[in-house]
Amino acid sequence: MASKSFNTATIARLLSHEDEHGMGRVFMFAFLNEVIRQKRPFPFDCESAKVSSDLLIVDNQGRSITVEHKRNRLSLTLNDQQSETSALIEYKGEAYRQVILAWLAACIRYTSLQPELRNELTQYANSIRRRYWWINFLPVQ
Repeated sequence: MASKSFNTATIARLLSHEDEHGMGRVFMFAFLNEVIRQKRPFPFDCESAKVSSDLLIVDNQGRSITVEHKRNRLSLTLNDQQSETSALIEYKGEAYRQVILAWLAACIRYTSLQPELRNELTQYANSIRRRYWWINFLPVQ
């Protein structure tokens, strides 16, 4: 996880239960709770979910979350094939910064017994704070 930017590949690695971080699905649960369910309820089975490198997350019920991460914007497309519904959630500017930091804070709380991973996540969070400090000065849209 030692990359200079918090990018799509980093998010995919954190969400994947098969990654070397050893946290299983904890980061995905935190993502669902801190990022998605803050905007709307969405039934999703994290236990069966698979994450692709391009951030398509699919559970065994056919529900999917597509994550697009670009600069200071996070877009989530939620699809529930069972109820034939889909929704788009977007975080931009300060909302983006807040939701990413909330998710990272939750991830950091779960890594108390893994100091190296906790330090890496803290560095990512600090990077987000530094990189997007100017967002507070953008005009409200």
